[in-house]
Amino acid sequence: MTIVEKAKRTIERHKMLLRGDTLLVGVSGGPDSIALLYLLMDIRDECGFALRVAHLNHGFRKEAAGEAEFVGKVAASLGLPVSIRSIDVPSIMEMEGLSAQEAARDVRYAFFEEEAREAGARRVALAHTADDQAETVLMRLLRGSGPLGLSGIPPVRGIFVRPLIECTRKEIEDYLYERNIPFVTDSSNLKMDYMRNRVRMELLPFLESYNPNIRKVLSRAAEIAHIDNQFIEIESDKFYLEKMVRDSEQQDNITIEMDGFKELHQAISSRVIRKAIMVVKGDLKRISFQHISDILGLINTGEGRWSLHLPDVTVSREHDRLIFNREKGRR
Repeated sequence: MTIVEKAKRTIERHKMLLRGDTLLVGVSGGPDSIALLYLLMDIRDECGFALRVAHLNHGFRKEAAGEAEFVGKVAASLGLPVSIRSIDVPSIMEMEGLSAQEAARDVRYAFFEEEAREAGARRVALAHTADDQAETVLMRLLRGSGPLGLSGIPPVRGIFVRPLIECTRKEIEDYLYERNIPFVTDSSNLKMDYMRNRVRMELLPFLESYNPNIRKVLSRAAEIAHIDNQFIEIESDKFYLEKMVRDSEQQDNITIEMDGFKELHQAISSRVIRKAIMVVKGDLKRISFQHISDILGLINTGEGRWSLHLPDVTVSREHDRLIFNREKGRR
C-alpha cells in the first residue's frame, strides 16, 4: 500500500472529511507537513474537497521568517490560498508563565481555529505521524499517564484531523525523495534539551534493539487505548448528563447527584469527576491522578460533608450531592 493510499484509508476510516468540505492545512514547511499538503493535493479532486494553507511563525527562531516565505511560495506554486501570521509566543510565555511547548501549542491551535472560522473550513489537517504517536505514548508513559494519556494523539479531535497518523516518518521521507519535493528543516528538532527529541533520537533507537517494531507496537497500543477510552467516555457521559444539575449559566459551579455514584466502576466515576472539573475550570491543567483518587476516597469513606481544594477548583460534598466550584478570579 502506498502512502497516498494509506492516508486516504485513514481519512475514510475516521470519517475526517466530507465531499464539498474546505480543509485548512497547517504547514510549517518541514517534511511531515509538506508531505501532508502534497498528499492531500493528490486526492483532492477524487475526494472532492478544497484546500487552504495556514502557517504560523512562533517568533522563536531567526530562520522562521525564511520558513514562512518558503510556505508562501509552495502554496502559490500549488495555486492555493495561504494565510501566514507571526505571533510573539516568547512574550506570551513570560506573561502567562507557560513553558515554550505549552505556549506554542496554545497559540498554534487558537490560530488554526480562527483561520478555519474565517475561511469557512470545517476541518484543519495537521501532520502528526505514526512516529509522533509512538513518541507521545512513550513520553506519557514515562510521566506516569493513565489510559487516557496513553491513548496518544487522536486521529480526530474537534475540527482537527490527522491524515498521516498511520504513516511512518520513513514512508514520508521516501515519498518526498521520490517526488523530489523540497522542504525545510527546523533546527529545534535537533536540540537535545527537549524531551521529545531525546525520546526520538536516543530512547526509541535503544528500544528498537529489543523490538525492531517498537514504534508500530506503541502506535497500536495507543489505538487500542483510544478505542477503549471512547467506550468509557460514552458511559461516563450518560451518568454525567443524567445526574448533573447546572446551578448557573456561567458554569461557575456544577452539582452532581450522588445517587448511584458509589456503584459506578472507578473507570467511569473518575471520568465523571474529571468532566465536572473540566467544565468549571476550563481545562485539566495541574489536575493529577492523585486529585481524582482523593475525591473518590472521600466519597467512599462516609456520608458527611467535606471540601477539597484543587488547583482553581473546590470540590465539596453536601449530603447526597457533589459540588464543583470554580475559585473566584479563576478561569
